[in-house]
Amino acid sequence: MADKELYLIAYRDFENKEVDQGTWIKALTLHEGDKEKARWAYMRMRVEQLERDPQILKSVAASDYSGGIMMWISVIIFIGLTVIAAVFDFMGMEFHWENGLYFLDIPSLLIVVAPAILFGVAATSWKAFGRSWTLPLGSLKKVSLQDARSTSRCLQVMGNTAFIMGVLGTLMGVILTLQVLEDSSMLAGASAVTIITLFYGTFFKLLAYVADQRVRNLYLGGSEPLEE
Repeated sequence: MADKELYLIAYRDFENKEVDQGTWIKALTLHEGDKEKARWAYMRMRVEQLERDPQILKSVAASDYSGGIMMWISVIIFIGLTVIAAVFDFMGMEFHWENGLYFLDIPSLLIVVAPAILFGVAATSWKAFGRSWTLPLGSLKKVSLQDARSTSRCLQVMGNTAFIMGVLGTLMGVILTLQVLEDSSMLAGASAVTIITLFYGTFFKLLAYVADQRVRNLYLGGSEPLEE
């Protein structure tokens, strides 16, 4: 992590009232109780401390509750617009709620979600999977660099796997449909069912991408994707 990002983290210690007490007392002692001078000395010592032992790096900027709320609002709006696009007839200006059933298929959903979760856990851990539900919301004040990276990695793997399974499920569905379908009049309906896995895969890929970017902005200073 760049020096400027370490200084930013040290500065945010004061903004979030999460200063390292030992380092702060040392800074006060060196400057005979002068809090203004001790503050800048604290930041220098804190940066040096973080550089010596990256594993103790803590991002106190993560307590961004307003951003977490905004993320929930964005997800709700996204889902709401998707539902409206599925059930609203823009030509007749009326809702057809029964159309929503065309987008519900439990087997297709399991084909996409189950492997995504398992591969995400296999690439990281169950703890990283659990944190993928909390870290994007900025609900934790202190998160280690290692935990943030593993959570980001888990979200990446889950999103990519979900999309790949969506494509794979659609291809398999098309192959099976063409093999067994005798009545060409049923082709449109059967094709719609096979494509739904791609819909699910793309949907979850987008959610995982947004969550991953949120984790990077809060805990990793907006760093580029990790290469492992």
